[in-house]
Amino acid sequence: MTVFATNGPARKRGVGLNADATLGLLLVSPIIITMAALVFYPMGRTVWDSLHRVNPMQAGAPFVGLENYSRMLSDGQLGATWTNTLMYVLLAVVAETVFGILAATLINQIKVGRQWVLAAVILPWALPGVVNSVIWLWIYQPGAGLLNGILVAIGLPFENHVWFNDRTSAIIAVTVVHVWRMMPLTIVIVLAAMQSIPAHLYEAARIDGATRVQMFGLVTLPLIRSAIAVAMTNATVNAFNLFDEAWVLAGASLETRPVLVQIYLETFQNLRFSYGMALSVVITLVSLLISLVYVLRVYRNTRFD
Repeated sequence: MTVFATNGPARKRGVGLNADATLGLLLVSPIIITMAALVFYPMGRTVWDSLHRVNPMQAGAPFVGLENYSRMLSDGQLGATWTNTLMYVLLAVVAETVFGILAATLINQIKVGRQWVLAAVILPWALPGVVNSVIWLWIYQPGAGLLNGILVAIGLPFENHVWFNDRTSAIIAVTVVHVWRMMPLTIVIVLAAMQSIPAHLYEAARIDGATRVQMFGLVTLPLIRSAIAVAMTNATVNAFNLFDEAWVLAGASLETRPVLVQIYLETFQNLRFSYGMALSVVITLVSLLISLVYVLRVYRNTRFD
């Protein structure tokens, strides 16, 4: 009798756990199926095809192993495009993070009409990248451009200045357009974290005599570190995927060409589909590895021991 009394509840608990696990699996199965169909299968197929020679001008798709990947080591243009891409990533992530935090802090101080300010801030992110780039192409115009007109109006010698004449100013100009489009996402993420901070923490800091700068450094920043890490992850991935701004503003110029433009040229102009696939696999892995640093930081900041 004692044996049955002991095993009965345990058996019921086991059945309950199995039922919960089954229900949980059923609930997440739609997203698993969607991810498998739209992400994992295409990615796996891309990796597989990158190990073959896929060229519409040549019959068949023979297995070539790592030939497409080894070709990258002798590709002279690829080194320049990787340098440009890393510069875009560095400039964009730093600018989006710093200015995004500052903008979120200012918006968080607004008590009346915050929703309208936030709607205006989100507008560049809501517009397609090509539309933003065309608008900024007019701003950067040497003759009738808005930027040169403002600089000349305040007495600076920028009449008919061509912003894409040299590599440094061209990369900065492209980065500015990308930051203009993607920074609203950072602002929204950081602002949401700021609004979740309990007000009594600021009251306690104010009673202790802390200034606004001290409260920002000792209360706000530590509590929004996870949100900043998430925002930096998004900024990194988006910067590695930079294409619209560079293509519309600077075309295929090697001076400003990121890796994604190089992939487009190799795949659809040179018809080296398998080589383009190999490049896309590499840039995906690099962006994931860099983003993993932020993800691990989020995990360390949010886990409960």
